[in-house]
Formats: sequence, structure tokens, C-alpha cells
Amino acid sequence: MELALKYLLRVALLCWSCLAQADELPDMLTQLTVMTEDYPPLNYLENGELTGASAEILHLVYTKLGVPFPDIEVLPWSRAYHLLQTDRPGMLFTMSRTSARENLFQWAGPTHASRTFLVTYGDSGIDRYDPATEHDLPVVAVKSDVTQYAMQELGYPETKIELVDSNTTLFHMLLNKREQLFSVADSPFGVIRKTEDFRDFPFVVLATTRNSQGYFAFSQAVDPAVVRAFQQALDSVRDEQLAILSKYGLNY
Repeated sequence: MELALKYLLRVALLCWSCLAQADELPDMLTQLTVMTEDYPPLNYLENGELTGASAEILHLVYTKLGVPFPDIEVLPWSRAYHLLQTDRPGMLFTMSRTSARENLFQWAGPTHASRTFLVTYGDSGIDRYDPATEHDLPVVAVKSDVTQYAMQELGYPETKIELVDSNTTLFHMLLNKREQLFSVADSPFGVIRKTEDFRDFPFVVLATTRNSQGYFAFSQAVDPAVVRAFQQALDSVRDEQLAILSKYGLNY
């Protein structure tokens, strides 16, 4: 009888704890610092309003959770990435989940599938280049971005990876042929190829360097219950998520 009473007491305490935590979830969600970057077609500013595939998916999740949509800080990637590693409860979207990042953050997703490529231009003099075995030339990549990690995972020497602060800087260097090799992600690469400056630019894709999936990344300062609730809400809107990805020409 005594053991049964102790068991019932533990169950009651657990239920109470879960109910209290559920009541606190809206407050914990509204206290998050939510960050993203200008990274079309996933997230970008249009007439001063944040839009894009991942922004629309985030709307779905917050609606499902019954929480007002947050104010979102649009920051350079390297700054947002650094802030997510401080003691502030925060979320950054979307981030490719890599082995190097796995234990730095908490994860909810996936949001979409993505790839990274090694590219050059038509008159660079480079017809073939295998970054897994050839390490002769500098490669431009975005700092703390999957374009950097893709090269590192291939064993490319750190001294040969030239880091820049944004995709804007990277593509400006490519347009002006400031280097010969560039590590690019498919989402911004697909958008930039349609712009007037790059419409007739002679891109050459030398290699696919990584297959990835995007996630909503949470700082370690966030209560794991928030991440679990976020994941459950995302799972429950999967059909709507797939429709959004299709609209933007993205895959899951």
C-alpha cells in the first residue's frame, strides 16, 4: 500500500509539473530573441516586411501554438550565430544541422532540404576541381555558414578558406572575379542567378559538396520544453509546410 501511495504521489507531481510547464510555455516563447538573416527565398525583406518560405512556416507554428508572432531581428549571419551561443534565450532560422554544430544548439525541424556547391566562372581556367582531394586554391565561403562547414568537412585546409561576412559579399566577389573558387548554398545561389547582374554570368558548378537540411536552432539557454512544443507544432503542420516549400521551389 505504501509503495502504491508513493507511486501515485510521483504521478501526481509529474502531472502538476507538466501542467505548470504548459502554462508557462507562452511566456517562455514570447521571451525568445528570434533572429534570421536576409537569405532569399527562405527569409527576406519585401517592402519592409519579412517573408519567405521559412518565415511562412514559422507563422504556421506560432499560430498552432496560439502565441503572437514575434518581432524578428534581421541580422548578418555571423552576428546572429554568435548571439545564439550566449546565455540569452534565442532562436535562429534557418540553420543547416551539421556535426560541428550539433551540441551547440537545440533543434526543431527539418524545414527544407539544401545543398552546397563549389562554383567558378567560365573563363577562370578551371574545368575540373575535386575539393576532397585538391587543396591548391583559396575558396571563398561565408563565415559560420554551411558554406564554410561544407569545405571543412571535406578536409579543406583552414588557411585556404577565405571567409566573408555575407552572401552579398561573396557574390560581389564572384561577379568581379576576385577569386576563382566559391562555396555557395543552393537557396541564395538559385536566387542570385535570376538577377539582372548574374542572368548571363557564366557559372560553372564544379562539385556538390554537401547535402543538408535546415532547422530552427535554439540556444542552450532555452528550456527544452519549449523546443519540444515547437517541434510538435511543426510536425502537426507538415502538409501546409510542404505546400509552402513547393510554392518557393524548395524540397523537404
